[in-house]
Amino acid sequence: MDDIFLNCNEKMKELFTKYSSDPYMFQRLQYHILTILPSTLENESKNHVERVTRNHFLLNEQQIFIQVFLSKHQYYYLPNNSCFYHYDGKNYSIIIEDDIQHELLTTISKDKTLMQWKHKTKINIIKQIKDRNLFTSTPESETFQTVLNVLYPAFFSNKQEAKYFLTIVGDNILKKNSDLIFLIKPKMKKLMGELENIAYYTLGLTNIANNFMTKYHENYDYEKCRLLKINDMISFDIWVDIIKKMGLNLFCVAAHYSNRYTNSDAFIINYGNEDLRNYTFYVKNNSQKDIIQHFCDYSIEQSNSKHLSMNWKNMHYLWKLFIANYSYPNMIYSNTLKGLLSQKFSYDEELDSFPNITSKYLPLTSDFILFWENTITVLGEGEGEEEFEVDEICSLFKKWKQTDFQTVTNTTINENDAVKLISHFFPHVEIVENKYFSNIRCSLWNKMLDIQQSLDAFKLTKKNVEKNVEKIVDTESSLVSLDDIYKFYCNYCSKNKTKIASKRYFEKYVCTSLATHILFDKFISHDWFEN
Repeated sequence: MDDIFLNCNEKMKELFTKYSSDPYMFQRLQYHILTILPSTLENESKNHVERVTRNHFLLNEQQIFIQVFLSKHQYYYLPNNSCFYHYDGKNYSIIIEDDIQHELLTTISKDKTLMQWKHKTKINIIKQIKDRNLFTSTPESETFQTVLNVLYPAFFSNKQEAKYFLTIVGDNILKKNSDLIFLIKPKMKKLMGELENIAYYTLGLTNIANNFMTKYHENYDYEKCRLLKINDMISFDIWVDIIKKMGLNLFCVAAHYSNRYTNSDAFIINYGNEDLRNYTFYVKNNSQKDIIQHFCDYSIEQSNSKHLSMNWKNMHYLWKLFIANYSYPNMIYSNTLKGLLSQKFSYDEELDSFPNITSKYLPLTSDFILFWENTITVLGEGEGEEEFEVDEICSLFKKWKQTDFQTVTNTTINENDAVKLISHFFPHVEIVENKYFSNIRCSLWNKMLDIQQSLDAFKLTKKNVEKNVEKIVDTESSLVSLDDIYKFYCNYCSKNKTKIASKRYFEKYVCTSLATHILFDKFISHDWFEN
C-alpha cells in the first residue's frame, strides 16, 4: 500500500514539474485531479459493485439452474466409450450429446436471466455430466423390480440368488474380485454370452463374464471357486429378447448392488441365508476328501456280504446322481475320484469293482438297465427313424415293472434321472434337447403301427360315412385337416386301450408316410381316400 502511495505521489510531482511552466496544461492538470478523477473513480467503483453483484446473482442463478436441470434430467457418462446415458426413472438408455445440448439450450432459452450466459452454462453442465459416472447412479425401485422380475423366478428360484448374480456382474463391471471363479451350469452359457454382447455394445466393456465357467478344471484353486445356482428347467430362448431390452438396466442395477454390498462375497456373508451361503461356498469350504465323504454318506452303504460289489461304472453313475441332486458342478475328475474312492474302500483292480458296498439307488438303476436291454432296440442306419419322448419311456418303464418279476424295486423313474442314466450307461443313444430318444424301437409299443392302423380305420370310416351315424368329417370337403385325423387317432387309441403318441410325432409320421398327399402342410388331399 505504501509503495502504491509513493508511486502515485512521485507521478503527481512529475506531472506538476512537467507542466509548471505551461499555465494552460497546469490548469487542466488541476481540473482533472480535483474534478474528473474523483468523478471517474466514483463511477468506476459504482460500476464495479454492480458488476460484482450481478455476477454473483448470475452465478447463483446458474447454480440453481444446473442443479434443477441435472435433477430433472438424469444424464450420465462413461469415459471408456465416450458415451452419454439418460435415466428416466424407469429405464436407462444411450443418448447422443447433440440431444442433450438441444434439451439444455431449449430449457435455458426459457430462462431470460441466463440467456447471456447460455454458452457458458451449456459448457458447465456438459462438464458436470461427464463427471457423473453411469455406475454411480441410483436406480429407482421400479427399475430394481423390473430387473429382478426378469431373473426371478425364470432363472433363479428366489430373489436372493438373483441379487447375488447381479452383484457378481456388478463386481465384474467395476473390476472387483477378478480372481474368483464362478462355476455355472452349461445352460447358463447362453445368458452370459448374451450379456457379454450387450455389455460390449452398450457399455464398451469386454470380458464381463470371463470368470463364469461351465466346467471345473484341475488347476482351479478351491479357495477361489464359488457356485452359482440356476433353475433346471429354464429355456433361455424364450427370454433372449427381454434380456436384450433390459440389458442396460440390468448392468446399472448390478453396479449399484456391487457398490451397496461391497462385493459378491460380502453379500453372501452378510445377507445370504444359510442354504445359499453353504451352496455358494461349498467348494471353497470343503476339500476333495470332504466332498468324497459327503458323496459316500449320500450314496454308499457298506456291507459284510461277500456277494455284494459295485463296479466302477455304477459308482461313477452314482457320483453323477450326487452332483446333479445338489446342483454341484463336476468338481473332481473321474480318475481322481476313482483314486480317492480306492483309498477309502477296497478296490478290485482286475474286476474294476468295489467289494462289500452297495447303494439304495442301484436297484432302480439295475431295473431300468434291465428294462432297456430287454425292450429297447437301437436302430442302425436304414432301419427307420423312430423316436420316443422321455416321459413315454418313463411310462413304459412303469408298465414293464408291473409285469416283469425280475425287478427288485417298485420305484418309478423321473425324466431327469432317465436322461442321466441313458447318457451314462448307453452313451451311443442320441438324446435331442433332453426330451427325445432318437432312432430307438420299443417292443412294448409300436407307435408307427398304431398310427397306421388308425389311418386305415379313418379312411374306412370316411368311405362309409353315410352308414356311420357319428359323422367324423364333412364328406363334401376336398381336404381333411391333420387336427381332425389326430382327434380320430386319440379316440381310436382310447377305445383300443393303447398309448397315445404326441401330436408332434403323429404329424411327423403322417407327413412322411403320406408325403404325396399332404397339402398346405396341414391337410390331406381327398385323393388319398380313393386309393
